[in-house]
Amino acid sequence: MSEEIVKEILDKYVSDETFPADVRTDPEAAIRNAGFELDDEERALLKSIDFSQTDEQLAERMSAGTFDVGQVGG
Repeated sequence: MSEEIVKEILDKYVSDETFPADVRTDPEAAIRNAGFELDDEERALLKSIDFSQTDEQLAERMSAGTFDVGQVGG
């Protein structure tokens, strides 16, 4: 699984003006439309993220490393 792609998506989420609203409406479509191709593990990780949190909360979790891609699928 690519930890890098998950980080890229989260970076886009906290830095892009329209992406957060799109993700909150339909996460899978927004991510696909942004050009990201995910495998099953990456999709599972992203589904586990509560995108209803504020951008600040997500950024804090991202910087703290609490999105542990190593725990997904296993």
